[in-house]
Amino acid sequence: MSMQNILTLDIEDWYQSSLAILGPEHADVQRPVPPGERVVGNTRRLLRILAEHKVRATCFILGTVAETYPDLVCEIHQAGHEIATHGYGHELVYKLSPGEFTADLRKSIELLESITSQKVRGYRAPYFSITRQSKWALDVLVNLGLEYDSSIVPIRRKLYGFPGWESFPHVIYAGNNRPLLELPVSTVSFLGQNLPVGGGGYFRLLPCPLIRWAIRAINRQGQSAVFYLHPYELDSEGLCHPLPGETWRTRFVRLSQRLNRGKTEAKLRRLLADFEWTSVRGWMAEQK
Repeated sequence: MSMQNILTLDIEDWYQSSLAILGPEHADVQRPVPPGERVVGNTRRLLRILAEHKVRATCFILGTVAETYPDLVCEIHQAGHEIATHGYGHELVYKLSPGEFTADLRKSIELLESITSQKVRGYRAPYFSITRQSKWALDVLVNLGLEYDSSIVPIRRKLYGFPGWESFPHVIYAGNNRPLLELPVSTVSFLGQNLPVGGGGYFRLLPCPLIRWAIRAINRQGQSAVFYLHPYELDSEGLCHPLPGETWRTRFVRLSQRLNRGKTEAKLRRLLADFEWTSVRGWMAEQK
């Protein structure tokens, strides 16, 4: 049997995450603006692609998306994909107090569970913002009954990153020594440095042969790749429209985010055809 890799989707609108490219101080600039209707069309487009390839994924759904479009959450759930939480307001964890983080996370969990009537088991932090500074958040996850996390990227970046962290899926112990499965987004080691290859903007910008080589390299080590994608990465047309109160900085991000989006679907289809993919829930079941 071939190695099963883990496919995850972050369900949010582009400006709810991409503006943080400007730096942590810009991460919350568009937070008060609700997700637009394009998040629905883009997600449905992605669901159709996955259905064609008979692939099920784990969907980390932002609370404001679930609140605005609960029927979309139902569609994702009914298509057989796993529902997990991306928090409520897409705020940097390390800019929140433990109390604020707990309230944000609890609100998102309760919202998703009220829509699907199923327990939420996993979490991914906005901007992968569980770092050395916010490692305490792992205790909050187990205290709220979550079973896995995919918030850590073992690289060094201005906005996020946890250099030195284990690169492959593994169990850690937090919150009074209770187990939590950690699923770092995939990297490959090159000249002593971890290079990000696990999706998102890296998938959009890096050539497909390099991504395929990286996944094969990970699988040759007996490990599963952890890959992520945003539905908006299939959509370049939505970036033609200015944001409310747009500045020259946000306009620069909006226009730069269009780069290579027209190639994303073809690249994704190639990966879906070349490798075995499953959700976190499916992968965990295979480990038993």
